[in-house]
Amino acid sequence: TMNENKIAILNQRIDDYARAEGFSGVIRVTHKDQILYEHSVGYADIAEQREFTPNSRFTFYSLSKPFCALGLMKLWDKGLVNLSAHPSVYVPEVAGLHESLTVHHLLTHTSGIPDFFKTHAFYKNHKEEKNPDLRALLPELCACPAFFLPGESAHYQNTNFILSALIIENVSGMAYADYMREEVFLPLGMTTAVVEPPTGLDLPERVTGYEKAEDGTLYPAKRNVFFMLGGGDIVGRVDDVYCLNHAIKHKLLVSEEAWERILTPAPQNHKGYGCTLTTWHGKRRITHNGGFIGFRTLHVQLPEDDFDIILLSNTGFGDTRKVISEYIHDCFYGENAAPTQDVEMDTGYI
Repeated sequence: TMNENKIAILNQRIDDYARAEGFSGVIRVTHKDQILYEHSVGYADIAEQREFTPNSRFTFYSLSKPFCALGLMKLWDKGLVNLSAHPSVYVPEVAGLHESLTVHHLLTHTSGIPDFFKTHAFYKNHKEEKNPDLRALLPELCACPAFFLPGESAHYQNTNFILSALIIENVSGMAYADYMREEVFLPLGMTTAVVEPPTGLDLPERVTGYEKAEDGTLYPAKRNVFFMLGGGDIVGRVDDVYCLNHAIKHKLLVSEEAWERILTPAPQNHKGYGCTLTTWHGKRRITHNGGFIGFRTLHVQLPEDDFDIILLSNTGFGDTRKVISEYIHDCFYGENAAPTQDVEMDTGYI
C-alpha cells in the first residue's frame, strides 16, 4: 500500500531530484485501476508559469510505437497483413531490401535495415529539406548497406516503424493519422491523442518541451517529429497512455493470438511488437519509453501485480525515467535486490 508517510517520502525524493537535475513533468502510479500516486513537478510552460493539468498534452516520441504495432496487428487480425511477408508486398518501393526481410523483423527491430536518417546519403542529399517525401526516399534506403542480415541481430531504430506505418497506410487506404484515430485511439478511449505531422500542430493545453543550457538554465526546445512517422509522432495525455495499460491487461482491440505475438519477446533483444519484455526486481515487466528533444516518456506495466507507472516529462535530458521508476519501486515494494534486466532508454535520433 501507499500510506501518507510513503507518499510524503516519495514526493520529497522526486522534488529533490527535480531541483538537482531540472526534471519537470507528471507521474501516475496505479494498482488494479486505482490511482495510488499522482504528482507533478515544474511547469507545462515556464514562461507563462502554466501548471500541469489532467489535460496537459505531451509529445510521446517512441512511446508511440506500441500504438503503431496495435494498428498493424488489427490489419493482421483481418488477414490483410502477413507478418512473414516481405514489406514490399505492401510498400513496393522497398523491394530492394534483403529478400529474407519480413514485417515481423520490422516490429521487433531485428530487420538489419539501415537507420536511414543517420546515413551519409541522407545528410548529403536531404538534410536541408523541411519535409521531404518519405516514400520518395525509400529507394535510397534500399541502396544503403544493412547493419546485418534480417533476424541475425537487433538494432533499435525508427525506420522499422516508418515502414510499419506506411504498410498501415497502403493496406487500409487511409492516412496514418486518420487510421490511428479511428481504429486505435477512439476504440481504446484515447479521446485527446493525435498523430502529429512533421509540420506540427497547435493543440489546446500542449506542453512545451525544454532542454538544459550549459549554465543549467532551461530553454524551450524546438518541436520535432521529423521522420518519426509511426515511431514517435503521437501527442497525448496521461490518460491516453493509461489506455495502453488497459488494452494490455484486458487484451483489447486485437485478438488473443495477436496479443500473444505482441507480447512474445524476440530472443535477440527481448522486444515484442512495440514493447520490451524483461524482468524488474524479479517481476515480469512490459515497457516502452521515448525520448528526444524536449521530452522523456515512460510506461511500465507489471502484469502479475496489475501495477502501472506512467511518466511524461517535458525535460529532454537526464536519467529521469530510470531514477524515478526506481524511487517508485522502492516506495511501493521496498528496496529489493532481485535481478533486473536493463532496458535501453531511447535517447533520440540525433
